[in-house]
Amino acid sequence: MGTLIESYEQQYSSLTAEITFNIGRISNTHGAERQQHIRQADKLFDEATELLEQMELEVKDLPIKDRQKYNTRVKSYKAELSKLQKDNKRAKLGIDSSRDELLGDDTHDSEDQRQRLLDNTESLERTSRRLDHGYKITLETEQLGAQIMEDLHSQRQTISRSRQRMEEMDTNLGKSSRVLSGMMRRIIQNRLLLLVICAILLIVIILAVYFIVKKKS
Repeated sequence: MGTLIESYEQQYSSLTAEITFNIGRISNTHGAERQQHIRQADKLFDEATELLEQMELEVKDLPIKDRQKYNTRVKSYKAELSKLQKDNKRAKLGIDSSRDELLGDDTHDSEDQRQRLLDNTESLERTSRRLDHGYKITLETEQLGAQIMEDLHSQRQTISRSRQRMEEMDTNLGKSSRVLSGMMRRIIQNRLLLLVICAILLIVIILAVYFIVKKKS
């Protein structure tokens, strides 16, 4: 467990070194390069914050005798990260931290104004990102709705064609039923006619035998 925390500490040290480097570059660069360092610093701050949270979870599982020592370290890391975040904001505002220390309170009002301006700008950027995200969701919802409507239309056509085929099958079955009924009637008629013929032949035979016997006697 201690080895894992030490690994986290090494990662944190590397992250803070990169953060410090990017903060310095923010103050000394302009334009697209400056924006790139700002984005990189923000990304590194997120990674460092996540790493400290993970470290806190690991410290909670340590034995009590070691927990206090590492809790103190984590608190110092948080304080260091907080200071770096302040330095990052000053760099974004274009304030030289060493000059700020020399001038003292003379720059506080200007810094407060710039800080409020930066906060408002960041708030507008977050609002803009949320609006863009909402707009994308709206477009996706419209596309999904259009796809659903198209699927429903296709299914309705399929159902309509199936209904037509069923109606055609019913019509064909009706015709077949009528044909079979006609065939059954003809079969029955033919059988009845055959029975009548057989009966007539039987009667003729009986009469012929009768007259022959009567004539001999």
